[in-house]
Amino acid sequence: MRTTLAVMGLLASVACAQDYPDVQVSDFTEKTFKQLVDHTNYQDDRTFDMRYWINDQYFDEEEGPVFLYICGEYRCSVPETRLFPFMVGGKQSARLLVLEHRYYGDSQPFDEWTTENLSYLNSE
Repeated sequence: MRTTLAVMGLLASVACAQDYPDVQVSDFTEKTFKQLVDHTNYQDDRTFDMRYWINDQYFDEEEGPVFLYICGEYRCSVPETRLFPFMVGGKQSARLLVLEHRYYGDSQPFDEWTTENLSYLNSE
């Protein structure tokens, strides 16, 4: 009986998985936006290019949510081995975004990592 239930559960999960769109890394477009270097000092208007990827293929502009994947402390790209959250987002008619962490990859506020420049890498 337990084996039958386990097999039925497995078949149900496989059937559900087939309802998700086949999201591909190539569906995303790499872009940048101007990000403030210092978010705590309104007089400091310095910016840098922060990198992100976007996929609007499934997005419903009137009711669709936004699914945001924030890369950790490493050089970012659309995570080839972690596409399931984007498949769920696609099924929910979401805009799919991947954001590179500042100070990693190409999202560098400064050319050099001096102590002064790293002072902006904080959780404030």
